[in-house]
Amino acid sequence: MSEPLYGHDLLSLLLARGGSASLADLRAASIAAHGPDAVYHNCHGGAFDFDGVVAFLGSKGKVSVEHGTISLGNAPACQH
Repeated sequence: MSEPLYGHDLLSLLLARGGSASLADLRAASIAAHGPDAVYHNCHGGAFDFDGVVAFLGSKGKVSVEHGTISLGNAPACQH
């Protein structure tokens, strides 16, 4: 069985793209890396699809989304 995915796994994909990407490009990278049915988790047991984890990370200041572009935010990622 594979290791569970976490929000920081998506943040790593974003960081690999220089910290900013279109949502479409990041979604494609997520699918390529983790499959189309990837489920991301947070440290408190929540489970999210791609759109859900983007919204969750945005609510925590870890990313910002404007005009179809997602960028790393100012809040630090978890220390996993």
